[in-house]
Amino acid sequence: MAFFENLSKKVGSVAESAADKASDFAETTKLNSGISSEKKQIEALFVEIGKQIFENEKDNPDSPFAEIISKILSSQSTIAELQSKIDLIKSGND
Repeated sequence: MAFFENLSKKVGSVAESAADKASDFAETTKLNSGISSEKKQIEALFVEIGKQIFENEKDNPDSPFAEIISKILSSQSTIAELQSKIDLIKSGND
């Protein structure tokens, strides 16, 4: 009888340990998800700050961001040129 009681206690202990680990895993996953969500929000806010600075400083040649703004304006110009080429190709295929 002692063998079965001892076995029963060990099985119960293992089951409890597994349940604890599963609970810890679920909680850790939930917390990591929260961290990820907050990081995404921070990144979106950084982008928004950058857009506002760009809009406020794009016409200021003395801006401390003038070099970066110049690169952005150049990329925007390139995008416009490429889009025009796409539009020409599409209009020729109608």
